[in-house]
Amino acid sequence: MAANGEAVAVGAEEKEVDFKEISEAEALTILKTSHKGLTGAEAAQRLQEYGPNKLPEESRSAILVYLGYMWNPLSWAMEAAAIIAIALLDYADFALIVALLLVNATISYVEEANADKAIKALTSALAPKAKVLRDGSVQTIEAANLVPGDIVIIRLGDIVPADIKILSEEGSTGKPEDETPLQCDQAALTGESLPVKKFSGDVAFSGSTIKQGERHCVVYATGMQTFFGRAAALLGSANQEANLQKVMTRIGAMCLITIGVWVVIELAVQFGHYGHACYGGEGGCPTLTNMLVIVVGGIPIAMPTVLSVTLALGAFTLAKEGAIVSRMSAVEEMAGMDILCSDKTGTLTLNKLTVDHVNCFPLSGHSIEEVLQYGAKSANIITEEPIDMVLHESYPNRDTLWQEYSLTKFIPFNPTDKYTIAYVKDNKTGAIERVMKGAPQVVVRNAHNRADIEEECTAKITEYANRGFRGLGIAKTPGDGSQDPPEGPRWEMVGLVPLFDPPRHDTKETIERCHEMGISVKMITGDQLLIGKETAKQLGMGTNMFTTEALMKAKQGFGLVEGHASVEDLIEEADGFAEVFPEHKFMIVKTLQERKHMCGMTGDGVNDAPALKKADVGIAVAGATDAARGAADIVLTAPGLSAIITAVIGARKIFQRMTTYARYTVAMTFRICFTFGLITVIYDWYFPTILIVLLAVFNDGAMIALSKDTVTPSRLPNRWNLTSIFLDGIGYGLYLTLSSWALFYVATHTDFFDGTVGMFSLQYQPDVLQQWCTDFLTQKNLDPNSNACEVYPGQIDCADGITNLQQCETEQKYVRGAMTRALLYLQVSISGQAVVFVVRTVKHSFLSRAGTLTYVAFFAAQLASTLISLFGFNGYESPRGGVSDCQFCTLSSGGYNPFWSSRKAPVYGTEGAFTASVIGCTYYVIAAWIWAIIWHFGLDPLKWIMMYLADEEGMRSAGGGMFTNIFRLHGERMGADANIGINKMSMSRVSANRTSVSRMSAGGRVSAGGYQTGGIPGVGGRMVPGPGMLQRASLVKVH
Repeated sequence: MAANGEAVAVGAEEKEVDFKEISEAEALTILKTSHKGLTGAEAAQRLQEYGPNKLPEESRSAILVYLGYMWNPLSWAMEAAAIIAIALLDYADFALIVALLLVNATISYVEEANADKAIKALTSALAPKAKVLRDGSVQTIEAANLVPGDIVIIRLGDIVPADIKILSEEGSTGKPEDETPLQCDQAALTGESLPVKKFSGDVAFSGSTIKQGERHCVVYATGMQTFFGRAAALLGSANQEANLQKVMTRIGAMCLITIGVWVVIELAVQFGHYGHACYGGEGGCPTLTNMLVIVVGGIPIAMPTVLSVTLALGAFTLAKEGAIVSRMSAVEEMAGMDILCSDKTGTLTLNKLTVDHVNCFPLSGHSIEEVLQYGAKSANIITEEPIDMVLHESYPNRDTLWQEYSLTKFIPFNPTDKYTIAYVKDNKTGAIERVMKGAPQVVVRNAHNRADIEEECTAKITEYANRGFRGLGIAKTPGDGSQDPPEGPRWEMVGLVPLFDPPRHDTKETIERCHEMGISVKMITGDQLLIGKETAKQLGMGTNMFTTEALMKAKQGFGLVEGHASVEDLIEEADGFAEVFPEHKFMIVKTLQERKHMCGMTGDGVNDAPALKKADVGIAVAGATDAARGAADIVLTAPGLSAIITAVIGARKIFQRMTTYARYTVAMTFRICFTFGLITVIYDWYFPTILIVLLAVFNDGAMIALSKDTVTPSRLPNRWNLTSIFLDGIGYGLYLTLSSWALFYVATHTDFFDGTVGMFSLQYQPDVLQQWCTDFLTQKNLDPNSNACEVYPGQIDCADGITNLQQCETEQKYVRGAMTRALLYLQVSISGQAVVFVVRTVKHSFLSRAGTLTYVAFFAAQLASTLISLFGFNGYESPRGGVSDCQFCTLSSGGYNPFWSSRKAPVYGTEGAFTASVIGCTYYVIAAWIWAIIWHFGLDPLKWIMMYLADEEGMRSAGGGMFTNIFRLHGERMGADANIGINKMSMSRVSANRTSVSRMSAGGRVSAGGYQTGGIPGVGGRMVPGPGMLQRASLVKVH
């Protein structure tokens, strides 16, 4: 067992001891203690040696955690841009970039603020106080101060404070039938659906609840050494990077590569080919300032913010449906969930034992109602023993039963006889009747007509066992025993009663819906195999289930196990596993994740917490323990599992919205980099960084409205198809780059707008500017070749020899370029954000209605952009060392731009001539809108061509032609691929139609995988896990 690494080391010289198997005397000897307990000094010494009986608390600096969200490739690029901006004294751009950095970090910090919640919940679940024998007297101490060797007293209502071994009672013979057992509820730890009886020599685990009895026990493991602590250790090791973070990292990496390529090209061309120079101070290096356009514009700056806010708003919607999301990125992972592992007890079922009325087996002429009545009569409800309470509550007329009858005497269960006897008095007649209940085989053997009924009763008992039912036998006999014949009482069989833990009311429907949605459901339970199989049959799940014995054999490589070559194949193809411990659940989930499945886990107990934490989507059901809720990503607030389906549908809708944004942002990255990279290197023309930042603020901010967009959830689990997103992004980006370049070229290199349409000119070719300036100077009675210092005395040095013509051409190129920037900004903004309407659907963007908020956000963002384009920034950023009140900077049509009051222009031959200032383009905003709308009509055909070439959504392989399929498809997987990352041969691909081997057995019966033996009063099969299952739980290393 040491090789497993599952025993806990607590000393230097160690040996493994299984405290369940050794005797009481051996345990006391090994732990160096006695029935009188430890002394205070011994306890203090052991506390130093073993440490406190609590889980270690990990603390993290809030500041370092916050700063950590700024330590990733996307943030590095933004931080580099901020450094460049402040170095160039570009305060506005610096402030905006830093603000976006802080917003992204703040949202991420808030999202993960409860990262340590699961560990803290487990810590709080430890019993805070304990009664212990110290220095020969009973003391109440903090449970954290317990040490191995302490003698503790536990009683009804206590939470077991550590792993303990139960000591024998004083004067006890050591036989189970001579002592009163402890009733120990350990469902939250092991998944068992009823309290377990614990006798002397048995062990009980930390975190269990005592339902009945009082005993002295010796502590053998504390803190992280306990079974409970090992669950916490698994929980702590389950941290993993969110899938959405991986997706954002890959998208960011592609964007950074694109940015890096263009930065190198731009700097090489600008400094090497055009010979630009840099000077210190504000506005001294327009080339580097222009480089920020590529850096800032190419980074999906708002991607973390938009996706986080989209997830948060989606989580808020899910909360109203009864699913509270504690980790927002789990919403995205839920959309891709293709396997759902589920605990049974308390999750699929009610964790409430119930009589199956339909399968009751009346005997001796009795009716089912009479069987239920005698079952209720046999119950002693004062002690609240679980079996008694179940039988009593199952009788329809239980409210009036004890008005008609009285319980005069009760003989409790003992392991030797395996039955109870209730003496019941009829209040009207005074007649006394005895009612026996117990293990069905035992009750049948006591019946007077055993020979006549034993065969059919044995068949029914076997049927119960094979179906996982827990059977009870009910018999009656008249009198109080004083008049019994010498051969004993004449017991008459009343009937057999099957007990089971019923499924929740909506579990079967939920599982069927999961299958329809491409999600395979696996049962992982701590209960017995046969019980798990019967529950699976009732719920329509596969019954190809195995115990941990098969799991461990496969893990250790014993060749073919149950027909599977590896543990991975076994786990992937099985319908479920029974008799599992927390580490098994953890391993199953981990293995499925390694097989590229997006794995969900539902549960309610401490034993589920590690798997809940490890799973891509951990779901705690209503009424779950604090530990389960703390480890889960989603907590259901309403009884039942139907909220899971609602959450999956909601998650898939959110996923569609996120992929819409991902396609948009990747397209914008390529569009910005290629548009302004090409225009810069080809035409030596610069664009202001502030417009790019505002573009991200307005357009990406408006993308938050996608959280309310109208979408169709996919029929199958979603996966990010990043190859498709990147290729489509390149296609859209290059198309939009072409549209922007065409507008730039037409406005600045042709006379279309000024000659054909009759608008003022934005052309800046040297021959056009020379001709216009010559005519303008002539009209102003100025000599083109005269020194410009005469027009600008004190602003232009006469020694520089700058002529009026040179200065006029510089001013005209500057003012026309500044208005062109406003024009190009608006066209880029409109056409860019309009891509959202194209990528969100397969159909034509005009025929597929988006959400109202999406339209409102679009027009609000473009209204803001239109106003910026119309009015500009009054020439911000002003050229360094320029002239004030420029004289040659009028519009080509005459007069000055009404939205440019500063009228500061650059001086010929300086770097200030390349300053990317912005002046309002006035009525050119109409041209920008018309241009964007015209080019938008080409986006939908481009989309269909790319989908056809890539065969997205079966556009090409489905047959029928491209345009036929356009109207057939609904865009349920836009930006996603249900096959990516999934083993296509696994059962999750055909989960709705597969039939397990056990379902195909003769008669639909489930073959018995093992033999059940007695142990619980009146129950045919054992309630607790087998000895092999519990062996490792009580194994500890000592010295």
